[in-house]
Amino acid sequence: MTMLFLRETPLPTSVVTVAGRLRTPRPTESTTIEKIVDQRLLTTEFQPVVSLDNRHVVGFEAFARGPVNTPFASPAAMFTAAAATNLLAELDMLARAVAADAVLKVALPDKTLLFVNALPQGLLAETPDEFVAQLREAVDRHTVVAEIDDAVLTGDPLTALAAAERVRALGVRVAIDNFGASTDALALLPILAPDVIKLDMALLANAPNAHTAMVLDAVAGYRQATGALVVAQGVEYDNQLPVATSLGARLGQGYLFGAGATVPQLSSEGVDRITLPRMVTADDDDSDPLVLPGEEIIAPGALVRELAARLESTATSSDIPAAMAIVCPNGRFPSGAPLATANQLARNSAMTVLLAPDADLRPIRRVHMAALSNDNPLFNQTAIAMITPSTAAALVATAVPDSEDFYTYRFSRDRDVATRLLRHLITRAVEDE
Repeated sequence: MTMLFLRETPLPTSVVTVAGRLRTPRPTESTTIEKIVDQRLLTTEFQPVVSLDNRHVVGFEAFARGPVNTPFASPAAMFTAAAATNLLAELDMLARAVAADAVLKVALPDKTLLFVNALPQGLLAETPDEFVAQLREAVDRHTVVAEIDDAVLTGDPLTALAAAERVRALGVRVAIDNFGASTDALALLPILAPDVIKLDMALLANAPNAHTAMVLDAVAGYRQATGALVVAQGVEYDNQLPVATSLGARLGQGYLFGAGATVPQLSSEGVDRITLPRMVTADDDDSDPLVLPGEEIIAPGALVRELAARLESTATSSDIPAAMAIVCPNGRFPSGAPLATANQLARNSAMTVLLAPDADLRPIRRVHMAALSNDNPLFNQTAIAMITPSTAAALVATAVPDSEDFYTYRFSRDRDVATRLLRHLITRAVEDE
């Protein structure tokens, strides 16, 4: 399987915050967190996930727990200390391995849903063979779903996408956790292509507002197009259920249905089997993403630049952040605007990726840049791929040789076409780093 977005360079260690503040471990905590990792002093608690129709259990989420009666009994404290001592990847891998081992020791029906939390640091790090074997055994027996948090996806989209592709190669499905905590994730949803959307619990706890409606719009469109499952989290009261179902949730999780336990708690009905949809990825289509469907048109350069300007302005004026990748072969935007104006795109963008000749690139905050070499197939092409929850566009144009500013171009408003081109350009950007 082609590994989209895969980085070969080590990842920086993330900083974990608690209540918005960095918690710096005391000097003595370093040894303690090392001991937890070295001696694998973790346990797992399983919280049920149920069908909202009949409240039958369909699966469980596995939560890592540190040693009781220590500062690390709280997962937040444990992962904060691990981040500060450069052990975040090791702790993340260990937590999944311990969860896989625990679930294999209990008599659950085959293909029970098992949700596990996942950080890119752990997913992209070199994993011990023992851990890989445990995970593969769990995948063979159950439906394992790795949860990538909304904040992780929006904080570093390219790394999160690389992590998702790595875990998919192991047969693990992907969920986005706490979806709706930010608006940036709304545009990134089809690029991540999760099998499951786990809604941010604030959507149930707070009164519906404009943000709730934007999340509903994004979830409805994606769910209808893909069949993805939607899970409402933090369900504590019966009166939250109408909001959950109106947001598209068919599954629920929270204290109303059961707290975490070291052994998965089954009802008398056992576990209902849920089949996840098969998400289509770039590997399922061998055609060239740069050759858009439809007729190739010859047009004056001025018309192509105006069309590009319209797409660029759509991204900057949208009330919801867009995800964009743009190929700029002549050191300027396809519209003719200088690359320095990329900061205007980035201000209202969930992700902006630029590919241009190396000499034309200058660092711009929140913009991922990749240099185009002379032998790169994209070097002589102009391309824009843009998606928001409500619109999408793909444009690929090539200058006609020996002409006076004429181009051949293809243009599409098809969301699948734009998403596929966007994923392709992201892949090329990472490969050309």
